[in-house]
Amino acid sequence: MSGGELSKTAGRYLSAILLVSAREERPAKTGEVADRLDVDPATVTERLADFAERGLVDYERYQGATLTDDGEAVTRELMWKRCLVENFASDDLGVADADAESIGEALSEDAALALKRHIDHPCTGQCSAPHADFAECCPDYQLSQ
Repeated sequence: MSGGELSKTAGRYLSAILLVSAREERPAKTGEVADRLDVDPATVTERLADFAERGLVDYERYQGATLTDDGEAVTRELMWKRCLVENFASDDLGVADADAESIGEALSEDAALALKRHIDHPCTGQCSAPHADFAECCPDYQLSQ
């Protein structure tokens, strides 16, 4: 499965699961993901069940969710591409409101690598957040969030 098969919304949910579980060092609870995304917890529960069926998360009701290896790989690729686009748009183009998620989702691997070389981003192929403290990382991907 590639990142291109996921919607922008799915990418946001998966990113939230990764970051919350990394920050808390345990599975991400439904309420924590809901708070991070400012959505209803019932919506998160529905999404987690869907992601579990697709093999992207391991989810147990009342215990929380963690990304599977496949889910983490897809999520880190999506996060990396979004971060590349966000950095390029704001730093090189002076565009603060670019739709980095949609643009990043549309980038091929070759295009993303070319953009990475252009902006000299430290991550290659996948996001290192939240365990990397690069100035180039999107604020959304900082552990302190």
